[in-house]
Amino acid sequence: MNKYTREGIKEQVKGWVDTAVGTVTGNEDRKLKGDVEITNGANRKDYGDQKENIEKGVEDPGEPTNT
Repeated sequence: MNKYTREGIKEQVKGWVDTAVGTVTGNEDRKLKGDVEITNGANRKDYGDQKENIEKGVEDPGEPTNT
């Protein structure tokens, strides 16, 4: 697992926490911030997966599920 994948997963977890806290407290800004973090984390994780696939020589590195 490369640094992009790790950082993406960490950002997604942080987003899930912020979304949950925002939902429980009724803080829409915190909930929205969490949604953005989840999306950014997923994008970063996919980038890391694609980069790893390229290094492995996978025929279709654009498909992160080739791992």
